[in-house]
Parts: sequence; C-alpha cells; structure tokens
Amino acid sequence: MIREDVLPPVLSAKFICEHSHYVKIHQEGIEILCKEILSSLIDNKLQLPETDADSIHPDREHPRAVDWVFVADALNFCFWSRSKEEQWTVNGYTGYYALEAALHRALKEGYDITNPEYYYNIKEKELKHIFRGDTSAEIPLFSQRIAILHEVGTILIEKYNKTFETCVKEANKSAIKLLEIVVENFPCFRDEALYQGSKVSFYKRAQILVADLWNVLENNGCGEFHDIDKLTMFADYRVPQVLVYFGAMSYSDELMDKLKKDILLPSGSQEEVEIRGCSIHTIELLKQSLQESITRDNINIEVPNSSLLDYYLWCYRRKHAKEMEKIPYHKTLGIYY
Repeated sequence: MIREDVLPPVLSAKFICEHSHYVKIHQEGIEILCKEILSSLIDNKLQLPETDADSIHPDREHPRAVDWVFVADALNFCFWSRSKEEQWTVNGYTGYYALEAALHRALKEGYDITNPEYYYNIKEKELKHIFRGDTSAEIPLFSQRIAILHEVGTILIEKYNKTFETCVKEANKSAIKLLEIVVENFPCFRDEALYQGSKVSFYKRAQILVADLWNVLENNGCGEFHDIDKLTMFADYRVPQVLVYFGAMSYSDELMDKLKKDILLPSGSQEEVEIRGCSIHTIELLKQSLQESITRDNINIEVPNSSLLDYYLWCYRRKHAKEMEKIPYHKTLGIYY
C-alpha cells in the first residue's frame, strides 16, 4: 500500500475494469498486440523504435543527472493542443521531446535548471524564455508549471538537502519505496481520483520518474531498483490510443462520439478514469499473455516490465502517427499526464 486508504495503481486498474461502463477490454485484441510485441523481442530485450531524440535526453554523465530527470518529469504533462497550428515545438520537437529540447538548450545556455536553489523561485519572464518555442505557440499550462517548480524546489531545499538524490538513496534501491516517497512528499505527483466510492490511483508521473531513472542510468547507481517490475504502465492519453488501435480496448459509442467532437474530459471524470484504469489493466493482461506464449512455445526470453511495454507503445504511436489519426485520443487539462 503506497498511500493509506488509496488503492495502488495495479489494484485500482482491476477495480476500475470490473466496474467500467464506457471502456471495455478485449482479449482477442490483446493477443494481436502480444504477437506484435513478441516479434520485437530480441536477445532478452524489447527492441524499442528509434525516436531520433537521443541528443536531448538527460545525460547520465551530467553531475546532476538525477535532478535533471526529476525536473523533466515534474514538468512532464499536458503537451497536446487542439490543432497542429497551435502546437508548441522546440527545435522541431513536439510534445515531451519539446520539453527535453527546451531543458537541454537551457543547460547549454547556462541556466541552472537542474538546481532547486535556482528554480524554487524562478521568475515568469525567465521561465518563459527557457520554454520559448519555434513559433508564437507557448507551452500549455505555463502557470501550473512554474507553480510546480516553486513547489518541488522548496520541498527539496527544506527536506532533501537540495537534491532529489536524497530521496533516491532513502528508497534503498526499491522502486516502490521511491514511488511512496514521491507521492507522499510532493503533492503535484499525487495522481488520485474517486471512482465508484473508492479512492483509486494512477501515479503516472511518479512512476515514470522512477522508470526514467532506471532507464537513463541503465539500472546502475541511483537508477538501480530491484523491484522495477512492480510498476504499472504510465496511464496517459497516447498509449490508450494504441490499445484501441490494436483492438485491445474499445470505447462506448457515447464516449467515442465525445472524443471525435474533441470534447474535453474533466480530470477525475468517470470516462477519464475508466480510460486510464482500463489501460493499466490491459497492459497487465498483456504481460500475462506474453508469459503464456513464451512458456507455451518455449521461447528463451523474459516478459518485459510495464515501463518497457509502455515506452514501446508510446514510441509505436509516434512512429505510426498517421495511422493513429483515425483513433481519437481523450483530452484532459491537468498536471497528472
């Protein structure tokens, strides 16, 4: 139990799936996706699609690499726009990669953006300059982002010796312990909702923070976690789009009509909670199918953890963006994804 009286993500997802009205999971679609994933498993690793963004990712050799990952994931939310004309881009990158590009550029220009002593009271004008885009389009939810930098910076200064590394060391190589530390002490990561009378959780940004440390630092040092496989997928708005594309999930006619009309789903609404919860449970079922196929066919590979499956599907969506356009994705204004 990560937080008292709140179902952890994996149990939240199962509970939501059992009561879902607007979203359904389909085993036949999961099997199709299972075959797709199996074809990309080589030498005991998931073969991730190329993203052409290696140059802007946090650098594991940077002296504040852990804090770089932390800042990126503290700001990792809500990059969608209602039209391509309004899209915020940085050096040609869109979405989360635009954020990475902006942070990478800021460091090159001498801004101490990985240091909480710098950003805990960063001024609006300076942050707007750091987040300047290729056009007049601005990063969405700017006021929430500056508020979050002030919040997390202050917490790191007051409680954690001015660095997120203190939190990581306190977790003692446990992904779940670090997740607990993050959601208990940093309110902006507390991704929870009330569904059918129960408190449920997703912890998208908190979980991806742990997984990004594991990935960037290649399971070494501050990125080493003995229970990384206990994390779930990161419930956002793009991976569900892929799951619907493969037929692993489907939406009711009423919900699909809303999505096609670009109607915003409020954060915490029944439709939004069901999309996210069913996405997590679909990936859990996908892992079961992968394990069954691997065992049945005596394939010498391991089932990828949820973070690898999530990243594969997220990259798959980017690689096949045109094909995905026929599947509308839900849009929610908020800080949790």
